[in-house]
Amino acid sequence: MRDKKKILFVGTSIVGGGAERVFINIINSIDISRFDIEIVLTCQPEKTDLRTDVPVIYYGVSHMRQGLMKLIAEIRRFRPDYVFTSDGTIAWTLPIVRSISHCSFKIVTRVAVTPSEKFAINHKSALQEKLSARFYRKMDMVIAQTQFMKSDLIRNYHIEDDKISVIRNLIDFKRVDALAMEFEPLEIIPGKYNIVASGALYSVKGFDLLIEAVSAIVSKIPGLSLLILGDERYEHGYKSFLNRKISELGLSNNVRLLGHKVNPYPYYKYANLFVLSSRKEGFPNVVLESLSLGTPVVCTDCVDFSGIVDDANGVVVAKNSDRALAEGILKAATAITKPVKFNYRNFDYNMLFQ
Repeated sequence: MRDKKKILFVGTSIVGGGAERVFINIINSIDISRFDIEIVLTCQPEKTDLRTDVPVIYYGVSHMRQGLMKLIAEIRRFRPDYVFTSDGTIAWTLPIVRSISHCSFKIVTRVAVTPSEKFAINHKSALQEKLSARFYRKMDMVIAQTQFMKSDLIRNYHIEDDKISVIRNLIDFKRVDALAMEFEPLEIIPGKYNIVASGALYSVKGFDLLIEAVSAIVSKIPGLSLLILGDERYEHGYKSFLNRKISELGLSNNVRLLGHKVNPYPYYKYANLFVLSSRKEGFPNVVLESLSLGTPVVCTDCVDFSGIVDDANGVVVAKNSDRALAEGILKAATAITKPVKFNYRNFDYNMLFQ
C-alpha cells in the first residue's frame, strides 16, 4: 500500500477576518484517511474551531521570521510532499526555506489580496511586496480567488499562467448555519428595514460611502436601520470619522457602529439586507455567508460576482459610488424578499494534493 502524502499547513494567527477563516475551513476539509497533515502556527489562539485530530505546533512568536529555523527543522523532520499557506508574509519565504532545508516539497499558496489592490501600510510592507513579486514565481501552485486576481498576479508578479488556479472561497456552511441560530440580535428590530454590513473599519471597506448612501434614501425606506459590525484597523481615526459623518448627516437614530462581534452570523441571518460597500476585496466570505442564510445582498463590483449574485438574490453596483449604493439598496428593498435561494459548490481541496 502506498504511503499517504504529507501536507504541512503553515500560518500565523488564525483569528481575524475572512482569510483566516478560509484557512481553517481548508484544513478542516482534508480527509486524514487519505493524507497525513500537520499544522504550524506562530501563536496559539485562546479559542478556535480548528480540528483537533491532527498535530498542531505553536511557535509562540509574533512573526514567522522569528520561527524560520524551527520551521526548517520541522520540514526536515516531517518531510512533507506539500507545504500550504494563505499568509503572504510566509508565502514568499517558502522558496528560501525549501532551498535551505534541501527538501523537495511543492509549495501551494492561496492569495488573499489582489496585488495591485494591496493597502500599503509602511515601507516594510512595500519591501515585502517586492519580495513577493520575486519569490511567488518559484511557487508550484498559486491559488487566486477570481479570474481578475489571476490576471493581476500574471501582470504584477509575472507568474506563469499554468501555475495559477482560480478557486473561490471554501465556506463551512454547516458551521455558519449553527452559529446563526445561537441568538436573535436585540439590535435588529422587527418592523424596521434592518441593513447589516461588517468588516474592519478602514476606508477600503467603504463604510463612509454606505453612510452617505443611507442619508440619501433614509426618507424613502420607512424604519431604515444600518448596523455596522467591526473594529477600527489600519487607519487610526477612521471610526471617529464615521461617527462624525453619522452625526453631521443627522443619522444617529438610523446608523450604529456595533464594534466587533465574535459571532456575526445571527446579524446576517435576521437582517433584511446585507451590504458590501468595499472599494477593494479579495473575495468576501460575508457575501457567501449572508446568501447561504437566505439574506439578499447589495455588493459593489469590487470582485467578479458572476454566478454568485443574480437578480433573484441581490444587486451588484459600481464601486466608489454612494449614489450607486443608494440605488442598489432601494432596488433590493422593493424587489427582493427573504429568503433568497443560493447554490454554491465548495471546491474539494483533497483533489488539490493528489
